[in-house]
Amino acid sequence: MRRAPARGRTPRSSRRATGTTRTTTDGRLRSAPPRRSGADRTGAGTRRPDREGERRVELRDLEYFALVADELHYGRAAARLHVSPAAVRRRIRDLECELGLVLFDRTDGRLSLAPAGGELLPAARRALAATGEVEDAARHLRAARLGELRIGCAPGAARLVDALIGKVAREHADIAVLAAPMWSLQALDAVARGDLQLALVRDPLPPQGTSSLIVGRYRDEHVAVPAPGPLTRQVPVPLGAFEGLPFLINERDIAPGVHDATVRFFADHGVAPLWQHHRLREPEQVLSLVAAGTASALVHAHPADVTDPANVTCPGVAVLPLAEPGPEHRFHLVWRSDDSSPLLHSLIDLVCDHGCDLDEPAEDDVPNAGAAEGVTTSDVR
Repeated sequence: MRRAPARGRTPRSSRRATGTTRTTTDGRLRSAPPRRSGADRTGAGTRRPDREGERRVELRDLEYFALVADELHYGRAAARLHVSPAAVRRRIRDLECELGLVLFDRTDGRLSLAPAGGELLPAARRALAATGEVEDAARHLRAARLGELRIGCAPGAARLVDALIGKVAREHADIAVLAAPMWSLQALDAVARGDLQLALVRDPLPPQGTSSLIVGRYRDEHVAVPAPGPLTRQVPVPLGAFEGLPFLINERDIAPGVHDATVRFFADHGVAPLWQHHRLREPEQVLSLVAAGTASALVHAHPADVTDPANVTCPGVAVLPLAEPGPEHRFHLVWRSDDSSPLLHSLIDLVCDHGCDLDEPAEDDVPNAGAAEGVTTSDVR
């Protein structure tokens, strides 16, 4: 993307920025607005190329551009990208400077495609479509060489999915398991439609027309709090310390199991926090809100991940143990009852042979503790 300055030329980072921008009728930028120096952005001595035809953009830039063009609203585009509106604005501004074109008009607080943006959009969409074709072709090539099973995994299930993929790799090298992170309800819908063969999801119980195994269970034993702060002075942290304080919780329509378990946990202990609802899926996004001092939050992660500081870290956040046993989560491996795929049933048999428990048991755990309930089949619709 960027090159070192040509010998004998002064890097842009050392030139004086005037902050002026002139736009011609064809949408070209004659001079870009002042930007951070090359040292700030990419290391000392680097800069963007100047000559026409040398500028290149990333596919991620085009994805941002196409989504903003669809929505004509930074906030809605940011929601689809799972980033902040400021990050979208910054990416679009950088792309305009890369191309030397005005892609969007910003007048009276409204966003619209500029003429240059309208001309560029079809080419951007073709580039994104071509990338999708390459990914599809690669997927079909893998499937031709290996049996392929696709699984949707809910937040907090990463360790269980890794264990499942590891078991399959060791004992069924001819089967490739491809995992995609998504909400539990999204994964179950995808299984019902036939888009996925498997889902690894939290409670509640899977829907009708499916079979399932309970393959793991653990408790939310830690809480993330702003640091430094008064809540960091009590370790372990008593649940009563959050009485009347802001506390983050998923919207119920996207994660009913986590939402209900969290509400019930506080209610059972007679604690009433000020719920702050959110729609964030990734733990890092939730920790960012905690770091901003917005609220505290339960850490929905496997205990083994939380006890390793390298896995759950964020400046301005302390992850501390709770004094009370947190809400328990059960994880179900779900598939369609009418799916007769030999590959699928080979994987299910493998999981059952290992006691239906994808967690590596501790020395004092009861062997095969997760296998008691076995396969559960819901009534077919």
